[in-house]
Amino acid sequence: MKEALLRLLLLLAVLAAITRAQVWRVDTGTSVALAAGGLLLCGLFAGKVAKGFGLPRLTGYLLIGVVVGPYALGFIPGAGVKGLELLKGLAVSLIALVAGTELQLGLIRRVGAKVTVLCVAVCGVTFLVGFGALFALKPWLPFLASMTVPQALAVSALVSTVVVSFSPTVTIAIVQETRARGTFTEFLMALVIIGDLVVMVAFAIAAGLTRASFGGGLDVGGLLGGVVWELFGSVLVGGMLALVMLLYMGRVKRELPLFLVGLCFVSAEAGAQLHLSPLLVSLAAGALIANLDEREGQRIHHAIQQAGLPIFALFFAAAGAGLKLDALLIVGPAALLLVALRAVAIYGSCRRFAPPEDPRLGRYLWMGLISQAGVTFGLAALISRTFPDFGPQVEVLIVAMITAHELIGPVLTRRALQRSGETRSDEAPGTA
Repeated sequence: MKEALLRLLLLLAVLAAITRAQVWRVDTGTSVALAAGGLLLCGLFAGKVAKGFGLPRLTGYLLIGVVVGPYALGFIPGAGVKGLELLKGLAVSLIALVAGTELQLGLIRRVGAKVTVLCVAVCGVTFLVGFGALFALKPWLPFLASMTVPQALAVSALVSTVVVSFSPTVTIAIVQETRARGTFTEFLMALVIIGDLVVMVAFAIAAGLTRASFGGGLDVGGLLGGVVWELFGSVLVGGMLALVMLLYMGRVKRELPLFLVGLCFVSAEAGAQLHLSPLLVSLAAGALIANLDEREGQRIHHAIQQAGLPIFALFFAAAGAGLKLDALLIVGPAALLLVALRAVAIYGSCRRFAPPEDPRLGRYLWMGLISQAGVTFGLAALISRTFPDFGPQVEVLIVAMITAHELIGPVLTRRALQRSGETRSDEAPGTA
């Protein structure tokens, strides 16, 4: 750890010198390239340092991104971080592909019904708590204060659906890092994935109702069509992607890690243009492959472990650099209140509704549900674009919550897996 820490400090000194020389300002391409290199190297060393302190590598990636990013030391400029947006879809797709290879029919049969019941309970309780808190804060939240009661109710419901959301990306990355295997880990992974499906459907409905409350009219057909397309269209495209992978693995049998990275990048970018979910597309592809040919599913798993480390390190470091620390200062009290209430709601619902046959679920599962990341960012940005009058203020509030959740969530998730007794090693090659 000492060697990694010394190298990290040396790298920070180099970045400080580069910043002082204003090399970042040459052009956008150079800015993005230098940002990618700086964040990648910082992330890799910071991950080792974090591991030496008993923290998840992912926490190291996030924290070093925050430190060198434009909202702290400013070693990495905002333009460079923004230019790395393309990496988001690739990283989410790769992580979801690995998660899909774990979703075998046997797992679904074992925990599917129980996960669904608990997921509905957790999401429902958390939504009601968030909804009540937001509406009660109406006089103190600028974007709600001037609204009529029906409008405030609709917007509170819309924001509450985002407050509920979990982070399959962070959860799966921590599972990969610790190589956790067992019934507790299976339950946690299935819950965060199903939970975000529930959130996406609820968000689409709440957005339609919000538009109607502001005089936009309620287009039920368009609303349902959009939800159906995003869910089932993503699964259909994921099935086609799985067939392409199986064909490649059966006939070419070479350079699988490189092929998967390229294919996931293309599918993520194309899916975004078609209004599909990169998470669902890759999740469906991995699940189909695992259930058609378990051995090929394991090949994909190992290939992504080989190729994933630099991608995941850069992705999470860039996510940390993009966290707007000034947002936490603007809406800090309200955001921290919502963070606390969300944690209490998740804790209480897990303790009350978790299946009693496994006591670990009631004790530790809530810790794995605290993180928020990619999906939450996306929904916040969508609110900002869809409702320009109040959306940007809502985005600031949600980003402030994400800032807190990204810093504490990975640590809690790792602790939950450790206390469940299902972690194996922190030395899995290629893990994030």
